[in-house]
Amino acid sequence: MAAIVLFIAFFLFLWVLIAVLSGFHAPNDKTLPAVLTAAISLTALTGASLGAIYAFRKQILAERDGLRADQQVYSDRYVKAAELMSHERPSARLAGLHSMAILSDDWIEGRTPCVMAICSYLRLPTLDLTSDSPDLGESEVRRTAWKAVRSRLLEPGHTASWQSEELDFSGGHFDNVDLDRISLNGVRVQFRNCVFRGGEIRLRAAKFHDSILDFTGSKFNNCKVLLQGANFTGDSLVVFDESAITFSSFELDRMNIGEDSHFLLRHAKVSDSALKFDSDGEDFWFQKRSSLIAGEVDLSDSHLERSRLSMHEYKLTNRLVLHEMVTSDVDISIPSDISDGSYVNLDVVPEGPTNIRIGPGKFTGRDLRIRPTGGGPGMLDVSFNTFHLAGGVVLIHASEACWKRFRFDLIHDQEGKLVIGGAFPNEVESDIDRFAQVSDY
Repeated sequence: MAAIVLFIAFFLFLWVLIAVLSGFHAPNDKTLPAVLTAAISLTALTGASLGAIYAFRKQILAERDGLRADQQVYSDRYVKAAELMSHERPSARLAGLHSMAILSDDWIEGRTPCVMAICSYLRLPTLDLTSDSPDLGESEVRRTAWKAVRSRLLEPGHTASWQSEELDFSGGHFDNVDLDRISLNGVRVQFRNCVFRGGEIRLRAAKFHDSILDFTGSKFNNCKVLLQGANFTGDSLVVFDESAITFSSFELDRMNIGEDSHFLLRHAKVSDSALKFDSDGEDFWFQKRSSLIAGEVDLSDSHLERSRLSMHEYKLTNRLVLHEMVTSDVDISIPSDISDGSYVNLDVVPEGPTNIRIGPGKFTGRDLRIRPTGGGPGMLDVSFNTFHLAGGVVLIHASEACWKRFRFDLIHDQEGKLVIGGAFPNEVESDIDRFAQVSDY
């Protein structure tokens, strides 16, 4: 009926149009067939167009229905995986983690909740943190979870990569963390206010570009933090501010801190531990080619006791700051190669025996300052050993009572300035190379 009505409408319209154009003269014998043909053609064209529009709309509705069906399938998979992750049996939790990780690969729009679910699981404390006998089933589940996280952070350009996700493990209790060789670009990884006990935090050979690795406020007890060969470039941060470190070892050799990157360990408490920028192993002799601080290392206002900070084999081209770092029974060695424009602040507060070893090495930097404040009497022992002062200024504030010994042993001709302010107390053992040129301020 619609087609008949449409045909009659087109026929009447065309007939009137021809009549008007012909001045209302009587049509000839060919006019009627032509009008009929044109009306039929217009009716068919209109019908085809309306049919196409209807089919297109129907296709859109079908696609929407299909998308809703797919989303429902993904949602059902998510709910099922989450239920398995909360199961009492380790085997079921393991299956749930596998399902959630695979779902994050398939469901791009829903990847964020999948990532959050896995991070949340890892943040949960184990069943009994005080037990000497670990739950082997739960240990395997967590090992698998870290493997799933790590595998999706190895290739930044991969479609299943988690590079666009923020990884938040804050507040968790961990024994082992395995993120070796991950490669991050513009990612924030948070371990704020976590507890690490009796295991290893592995970030060896990891690459960070414009990324943040944040351990602010965390506690490390009897564990190893492995950052050997890690590479921080762009505007990257590795942060251990306000952390508490006891009976632990930070293995930091061959770490590369780029020009705009920062290693921050401020307002922290470190006891019975070692911050080892130098290796104790067989790779020690190969460090010089890759151990570089082109950015900043800042340990200001931290408290170190019965600990060691060693970075002799490093090259420094920017900033090393230990401003008002409180020390007691501490051994410190700074980079042996301090090049143009570098700034070194060793203004420590020696409340107990504190040994600072500088050299053998070469200084062409801008400024190296040792201006101790307060501390206990006769606690600070500073030695420049076979030291080449090839430029810049070495500034020593000598009048504080905390000095125990100051030794300055030059090699080569002095090109920079050695400035000693005030006089060492009488009981201080002072041994300054007779070829050294000392200026006052």
